[in-house]
Formats: sequence, structure tokens, C-alpha cells
Amino acid sequence: MIYKNISIIFFFIIGIQLQLIDAQVQTQNKCNPKKNTGDCLGYYLYDINNISGEGTLYECKNNTKICDVITNTPGYYKVTDANYSVQIPYIQCNDRACKKLAIEDMNNSCDKNTSGELVNIQSNNSNPEGVYLCINYLNLIRFSENTSIYLLDSTTIAHNLFSTPKNSRYIPIAANINSITPMNSTNIDTGTYLINNKLYSIKVNDSNKEFTIDKLISSGIKAFHVEYVGFARLIDDFSIDFSKEYLSKTLLYICQNGRCTSTSGFLKYKSKISGTKVVICMGYCISEQDPNSWNKCDSIGKNKAFYNHSKSTFEICVNAGDNSSDRFEFKKIKADTINYILSLRSSGKTEYELFVSDKGGNIIGLTTGSNYLMDVDGDGVVDMLTCLQNSNFCIVKPLSLTTGYFINSDSNNGNDLIYCNGNSCEVQTENHGYFINSNGEIIRCHASVCELLERIEVGSTCVSHPNEVIYYNNNYNSFQYCNGNTEIDFPDEEFYIALNGIDSQSLDYPVTLNSGTEPVLLKIDQYSVKQVITDSNGICINNKDHKKVNITNCKKPSGTYSKYHCTHENQTCTDILERSGAFKNHPINIYYLSCIMILLIIYFIQH
Repeated sequence: MIYKNISIIFFFIIGIQLQLIDAQVQTQNKCNPKKNTGDCLGYYLYDINNISGEGTLYECKNNTKICDVITNTPGYYKVTDANYSVQIPYIQCNDRACKKLAIEDMNNSCDKNTSGELVNIQSNNSNPEGVYLCINYLNLIRFSENTSIYLLDSTTIAHNLFSTPKNSRYIPIAANINSITPMNSTNIDTGTYLINNKLYSIKVNDSNKEFTIDKLISSGIKAFHVEYVGFARLIDDFSIDFSKEYLSKTLLYICQNGRCTSTSGFLKYKSKISGTKVVICMGYCISEQDPNSWNKCDSIGKNKAFYNHSKSTFEICVNAGDNSSDRFEFKKIKADTINYILSLRSSGKTEYELFVSDKGGNIIGLTTGSNYLMDVDGDGVVDMLTCLQNSNFCIVKPLSLTTGYFINSDSNNGNDLIYCNGNSCEVQTENHGYFINSNGEIIRCHASVCELLERIEVGSTCVSHPNEVIYYNNNYNSFQYCNGNTEIDFPDEEFYIALNGIDSQSLDYPVTLNSGTEPVLLKIDQYSVKQVITDSNGICINNKDHKKVNITNCKKPSGTYSKYHCTHENQTCTDILERSGAFKNHPINIYYLSCIMILLIIYFIQH
């Protein structure tokens, strides 16, 4: 029994010694970024003030074994060292100081009030649980293994840790595996860039490397060289001998009013060694097209482009047949113009592939998610050709089934829409409002730029989407306009509503107001909600049925009618009758009128 107890005590002592040795090893290996000792890797907050919670930010790199103090770098930092991450999981810095950010102190949802913050998402239909930088309810940025670039709009972010560039509303930020900080601009040159599938112009001041970023609304097919995830530069010079490595990071995009979607196609460029070359871009442009692989245009060569060295022409083989038979022929891709080339998918079907070129004739590719007015079958009648979203083919829909407003892909003007009434289609220019169509699409026009809203961008109730168009109960064929929180159906006959009590600096309806706190007048018809602009005579509205009536009905205040003057799109309207009625009934004005009457009576008595 004595020997058994001694054995237990012996092993107990050995266990304690092993724990002490392990603790000593951990203490020796624990990072001290200030002294550059221990196993250091990543970001650390050290010398923390007990009152303010602020400390010194260190970055320790594995390849140098040296820890550097980081200053004047606002952003969010993730602590990856297990010896520290329990107590300090994240660090947030502004221009002046850094402090600890605990997960339990983060909000659990991303909305207008938390935009610009790190949030801890518990459950989300489209995002797994974890910590994100909140941009808005549609956009959440996660710490990324590969450097990813994003643009923040400083005018819509509630909490902005990042420094806003001078003369620019946009802030480019880089998300890495352990930091989300402003993008390093030293390697950025002046040019056009694709940032998260939208076009921007970046102008860099070479003397101080300050830059301005402006949103672009251009359309057409374009080639981009990817420099980071979500960040690519426009290729506009095709006389350069591109290397295989350069082409392996080159993509083609179809852009519409500044929004771009990747596509497949062909790119032509000049090589110093072998002359003009063509590469196939099925995703990245990595495959070189052999012009000698076929000598005739047939079903095998259909929809393939190559450079004809004997004719010095860029050509594409298409099916130019009709309902009765296929007919394959070469089509020349001309320079100095945008080429639209149709290829029938197969005889007996009214499905086409539409190839679009850039103006220089260096790129040709398939278009998707677009609409064109063109004579497809050569019968002299203009058809509505719709190229389906996320698909490589287009269809001609009967005009009787085509109603409402559609994005016009054949225009460089950002606010040209195609309007179809079921009998014919025409191009109309619109400025401010919402527009719907028989395809279940919603278009928003603001500041003379129209964009097709993605379904994820559209609400299903008016509670959180005032003054917007919604899909009622997520039914993509049931539209309603939200007049505040009140749901309004799109009517067969137009009527008018006024947005009352608005703030010119904060308005959900797509119009930019420079001044005014009075109403904005809207006209609602079967397919649109538009801002009303009047001439100097104004417009007279019946307040009972909200319909337009003859201006003579608005000669005097009655409560039945309202007369609006809405002469500028950037200003609110004036209700003339309401103002005159207010003057008539105002007690101060009645007092002055009474005084004038008394003075007149005294005057006549004395004289």
C-alpha cells in the first residue's frame, strides 16, 4: 500500500514538472513585438493604456523576424497569434490611435447603421457565419487569403475609419488574410479600371500620388488585365506584343452603363515576331487561335474568329441561315465601328448568338443580358432582340408580349431606354424614376443614368424600402411602388402623388435635390414612376382621384385641387394654391387687414 502511494506521488510530481517545463517553453516562445523576441507573426497591440484601451500596433513578418511599429494606417486588423487572439481578436485603428475590438462588442447584422464597421454575422442566407466588414446589406467584405480590392462610397458609410482621398468620394481598400486597410496607391497609374464589376476612372497626381476616382457609365465589350481580385485595368492598346503570362490574366467583359459582366470571345493583337495573332478567351485569354486549323466556314468553325493573313482581315464564321436551312459564311469584323453580327443557333429555331465588337475591331464576343432594336430576319421590320441574362443566346419576342421599359444596349447614352407598348417599340430618354417591364425587371434612373436592378437589390415590403419599387411578397411579376410605407399598384390610367415632408438631403427616391422641403410630384402609370417637371404654368391635380385636370380648375383655393410648379429637377415643387390659402387664413395677415380697415374708417370720418 505504501509503495502504491509513493508511485502515485512520483507520477504526480513528474506531471507538474512537465507542465512547468511546457509553460516555460511557451513563455520563452511567446512573442514580444516590442523587443523582437519569441515567435512573432502578424499584428499585435502592445503597451495598452488601461484607461483609454489604446495601444501600439506592431506588424511582425515571418521572413524578417523583425516587428515594425505601424502608424497612420487606419483600418481593421485580425490577430492570428493564438497566444494573443483570445484576449485581443481584432484591432481597429483610425488616423490617430489603435484599440482592441472584441467579437462580443460587434453588431450581429449589416445595415445602414453599421456600415463601415466589422460585424459578426450569426446567420445569413448568402454568407456563412463569421466576421465581415459591413458595406451594406448586400455587400460584406471578409478577410481574404488573396488580396481583394473594394471601393467604399464615403457618402453612404455611417462609420468611416478610412481616410477619404481629396476630391473623391470613393475609398479603395484592400482585404488581406489579416487586414482590411486603404489600398496602396503607389502602383496605381491613371486609367480606366474595373472594380467589382463596375467601371471607374482613376486620375493620379504624379507629384504626390494623390488620386481622384470617378464612376463611368460607358458601354460595350472591353478587355481587362486583372491586377488583384476585384481590380482590373482596361486594355486600350492592342499594338503591344502581349506575353502568355499577361494574357493568362486577361478577361473580356460586356458593359452596360458602367456595369460589366464577363463573357467569352476573341482578342486580336500584334506580335513583333509573328505579326497579328488571335487568342481565344473562354474565361482567361490563354489559348492561341491557329488560323490554319480550318480553311472553310462550316458547322465545325461556326462562331470562331481568326485573322486572315492573306486578306489582312479579322473575320468570324457564323450561321447566316434561316428557318429552312443553315448557311455558314465569314463576316468581316470592321475597324472604326461597332460590329453587331448575328449567328443562327440552328435552322428551324428563332434563337441567335449575337457577337459584338469594340470600335477598334480588336475584340469580338458574345453579348448577354441586353436588348437591341434591329431587323433580325431581314423583312424590313424592326424587332426587339433580347439576349438572356447568364445565357449565350438571344430571342425575338413577339411585340404583343413585350411591354414596358427596357435597357437599350445599342446606346452610349446612359439614360436611353426602349419603351414597348405591345404594338411597337421606340427609344425614349428618361432621367429620374423607376421603370418596369413584362420580363419582371426593374430599372432605376438617377442623374441621367439608368441601371437594371438585380433581384437581390429589390425589397419585398415597404417597411424598409420607402419610395422604392418592390417585388410584392417576392413575386417577380408583382410590382408595387412604396409611397412611404403605403403599397401602391401600377395603374392602367396614370395618376399623381406628392412626396410630402421630405428632406432634400435624405431621400430614397432617385433624384438629387439641391434645395427645398416641399413636395416632389410623381406620376405613376402602368410601367413607370417618374418625377414631374412642369412649365411656368404648373399642373393642376384633383386631390380626390389624384388625376390631372384642366389648369382653369386651379384658379382659387378650394381644398379639392392642388396646383404645383415643378420647374427644376433638382428642386422641390411649390403648391401655389396651398400658399395662397395659407396667406388668406393666416391670423397675422387677418390682423393686418383689420388694422387697414380701421385706418380707412378713421380717414373717412375725419374727411
